[in-house]
Amino acid sequence: MSTSGQQTPQASSRRPGRPTGGDAAVRESLLEHGRELLLQHGFGNVSTRRIAAAAGTTPAMIHYYFGDKLGLYRAMVESAVQPLIDSVRRLEQAAGDETPGLEAVLRAYMRMVAANPWFPALLIREVLDQNGRMRGDFIERFAGRTAPALVAVLRREREQGRLRVDLDPRFAAVSLLSLCVFPFVSLPITGPVLGFRPEGAELDRFISHTVQLFREGVAAHGDRT
Repeated sequence: MSTSGQQTPQASSRRPGRPTGGDAAVRESLLEHGRELLLQHGFGNVSTRRIAAAAGTTPAMIHYYFGDKLGLYRAMVESAVQPLIDSVRRLEQAAGDETPGLEAVLRAYMRMVAANPWFPALLIREVLDQNGRMRGDFIERFAGRTAPALVAVLRREREQGRLRVDLDPRFAAVSLLSLCVFPFVSLPITGPVLGFRPEGAELDRFISHTVQLFREGVAAHGDRT
C-alpha cells in the first residue's frame, strides 16, 4: 500500500482482456484500429507497434489489455461472438417448454454479423483461406464451442417432434450457418448488382425472410404455418 493510503495495483493482478484500471477508451481504440489494420494487411503483416501507433498509444498497452497480438485478435472476435455462444449454450441446456426457438438464435446470429461488418472479411482472410493463420484458434475457441451445441439442439428438436424426422442435424446446422453468414460475405456483389442493403428496416425484413425460409425447410409437417 502506498503512503497516501491508496492501494498500488500489482502487475500480477492484471489479466489480458480484463483491465483492472486505466482508460477504457484506449482499449476500444486498440480494438478498432487492430480490426482495420488486420483486415487491410493480414495478421502476419501488422506489428503491435503499428497498431499501437494508429491508436495513439504504445505497444505496452496492447500487452496490458490483451497480452499480445493474438490476444487482441481473440478479443476482437470474442466481443462479437461471445453473446451468440452464450445464446446457443443456453438453448442447448434448456428443456421442454422452456426451450427458446432456434429462430431466436438465427436472428441473433444475423444481427451479430450485421453489427460487425468486419467479421465476414476476417473469416475469409484469416480463417477460411487455405493459408489462414487463425483457423485453428477460431475452431478451438469459437466454432468448436458453438457448432456442436447447435447440432445437439437440432437433434433434440427433431426427437421432440418439432423438426422433420428425416432431418440430418449436421446438414441443418451447415445450412443455418450459411443462411446467417453468406448474405453478408456476398455483399460486395449483391450490393451493387441487386441493391441489397441489410440495414435498418431492410435488415429486419431480410431476417424475417431467412427465418421463414429455414423454418419451412426444417419444421415437422404439422408445425408449418
